Amino acid sequence: MSGVGIPAGLLTLALAAGFLGGCDVIFPHRTEGEKLYRKQCADCHGLDGAGNTPGYMGNGWADLLDDRWKIGGSSASSLEQVLREGIFGQMPAYTSQELSRAQVKEIYEHLRVLRGEKRPEPRP
Repeated sequence: MSGVGIPAGLLTLALAAGFLGGCDVIFPHRTEGEKLYRKQCADCHGLDGAGNTPGYMGNGWADLLDDRWKIGGSSASSLEQVLREGIFGQMPAYTSQELSRAQVKEIYEHLRVLRGEKRPEPRP
């Protein structure tokens, strides 16, 4: 049989995407806070916030899921202060040009989801 058809690899991918739930699986919904957290925080604190990363494993201060924080606490104002001032020799400071107040709030809300204090936002 001759003719133009769909390449087998493309057909397989399309079928797999359909069986797995479509675009939600391939491109999961991420809030703005999760995107910012992944970009600014996850390298040191881990995607889950537990601090189990190669550079910080064993450093209890890198764990954002417990209530033992080196400076301040887990409130929005404490988090903003730590993000703005950093922690000497351990965490960089982020100026208001690097992270706006609204972005800091978004990171805080995502951190609350990681800590189990808030339900994740529903998919749009």
